[in-house]
Amino acid sequence: MGNKDQHRVAPSTRRKKVLFITRAYDFGGAEKHLLDLVSRLDETALQLSIVCLGKDFYSARLNASQKIVVTTCNHEPKSVWEWARLIRETRPDVVVFIYGWLWAIPWRASIGAWLAAVPKRFSIQHLIAPADMNRGWIRGAVRRMFGTVNLKLSASLFQSTIAVSNNLRNSLIHDFGFPAKKVITIHNGVSLTEFVPVDGDGSELKSRFGFSPDEFVLVCTARLSEQKGIDILLQGIALTLRRGIHCKCLLVGDGPLKENLMAQARDLGLSQHVFFEGFCENIQNYLHTGSAFILSSYREGLPLSILEAMASGLPCVVTDVGGNSEAVVDGVNGLLIPPGSPEAVADAIQYLSEHEDKRAQMAIRARALAREEFDIEKCMAGISRVILN
Repeated sequence: MGNKDQHRVAPSTRRKKVLFITRAYDFGGAEKHLLDLVSRLDETALQLSIVCLGKDFYSARLNASQKIVVTTCNHEPKSVWEWARLIRETRPDVVVFIYGWLWAIPWRASIGAWLAAVPKRFSIQHLIAPADMNRGWIRGAVRRMFGTVNLKLSASLFQSTIAVSNNLRNSLIHDFGFPAKKVITIHNGVSLTEFVPVDGDGSELKSRFGFSPDEFVLVCTARLSEQKGIDILLQGIALTLRRGIHCKCLLVGDGPLKENLMAQARDLGLSQHVFFEGFCENIQNYLHTGSAFILSSYREGLPLSILEAMASGLPCVVTDVGGNSEAVVDGVNGLLIPPGSPEAVADAIQYLSEHEDKRAQMAIRARALAREEFDIEKCMAGISRVILN
């Protein structure tokens, strides 16, 4: 009895244990968001750990000084009891489920956290449900019924669900039955010191790509997947060129459609106009090379890529989907276009290329709006208050 008392840690000095559970197959916005969050949490007061259901994209990117335990779950739990055992291993005070997409983590996980008696349970949602949710009458009806019931059950077991945009919050509530009083919006944020406007016109950087100093250059940083609508962007650029308007486009990203998109670009005669740069972790140089940012997605939550472009002083052409319109105000700091329209892409490119004064005004307002509404320090402080109070 005496020995136990001698080694007991006073409750006031015990570090609170926070467990993050995530699934990822590629490094993207949700993964960067989590890294940004944990880097700002106080490790003197918190014991942090991450469980990866997919690949571990975190260990190699954490600062050497960070003492965060990252484990990969090679055998994913199948039952609620297996989930409870997995979560109970770390005995967390707080568990946070990171949903890069709506079904990234099975509904059994939240029940497992409840069975493991974790006092505080939260989720962070990044992306609206995929477009194929409703395909097929019978298949769609069955999937909607069981999927929605399971999602509602999971959501009811969280103290709060954090949505990265108001549009996503509304979808979770109205389309999937999440309890409105438990779903809050905390927008994604961007580092205003890491992403800054280029000093000058970017001529030196443009020369690396063989662009003339006054060349109109589009930058698109996106995963090369169906969701991002890059095929529409390529068609729009081809249409722009047919109108006699010259432009170049830097595509920064990788993904399952890369080979198909490269073939499409060749077929459209874009080999000297569109450059596939592959995945790049540090995209600032690309943004500094651009005249404007463009994203032709079919669905989004609130992409970090838009916020990074805004902070870098680029006007943004984005589709009016998800939370995009919460960052880009049409005609103020960029242009909103409908998804799936090469003509709208071409019209937007033509407008910005022919109105340099408007483009310059949008660039100034883009940086100002990023500073006012999307400062990462404010956004991450908001998440910290929710999950740690």
